[in-house]
Amino acid sequence: MMLLEAENLTVGYRRPVVRSASLVLQAGELTALLGPNGCGKSTLLRGISGNGKVFAGTVRVCGQDCLALSARRRARCLALLPQRVGVLPGLTVREVITMGRYVHSGLFGGPQPGDAERVEQIARTFGVEPLLDTDCAALSEGQRQLVHLCRVAVQDTPVLLLDEPNSALDFTNTHRLFATLRRWVRGQSKAGLVVLHDPALALRYCDRLLLMQRGQLCGEIHPGDGAPAVEAALAPLYPQLRVVAGTQPGELFCTLRDGCGGE
Repeated sequence: MMLLEAENLTVGYRRPVVRSASLVLQAGELTALLGPNGCGKSTLLRGISGNGKVFAGTVRVCGQDCLALSARRRARCLALLPQRVGVLPGLTVREVITMGRYVHSGLFGGPQPGDAERVEQIARTFGVEPLLDTDCAALSEGQRQLVHLCRVAVQDTPVLLLDEPNSALDFTNTHRLFATLRRWVRGQSKAGLVVLHDPALALRYCDRLLLMQRGQLCGEIHPGDGAPAVEAALAPLYPQLRVVAGTQPGELFCTLRDGCGGE
């Protein structure tokens, strides 16, 4: 089931950065957005979420024109995790995650029945439950990143937009995060769009890969298409990359071509 459709979206700041971008996100799918630095990936996410300047185009979530909604109503459709979120000293992890429930609060903004349980459930899912009563300022950058991921997850929106959610995480926590995120998106029938720089990570955990270059979407990859087709599709962005099949069905690995190791 299609949850999000962006059509001919042109977004930027004082001038357009991303031009005529069209994409669809399906329920239960985790989709990667890959491309070089400065190609417009973060700008596209901001435009889809309504936080960037939209020059043209539409964004629909579950049939609703999201760009025509108020910020509060739009936050019930889409949740955005930007690359960097400021430190919030004096607030506990529980309080920060609970902020994500405010979009569902009543007229006077108070907590709703079940909010506390939902916060604890999401914290447990993403492995931060032991930190719930810790001051956020005392956390490492990687721990804070997980906390803010919980904050957007607890909004319970159909669509999640995640901009490099693993940028401060070590190897083990990166893979744990993406395994959990993929399982959660599928189990909850959400649609996730995640900006990544690592094609190997995208091929391992994502259902589709969207490629971006110079402000335009320029390709789409399905890992199930097989190593030769995936390697050919990635070649314009990663010419040094080799894609090889693993021993399990659909398993793909990335290596560098001979002579690209730098030694």
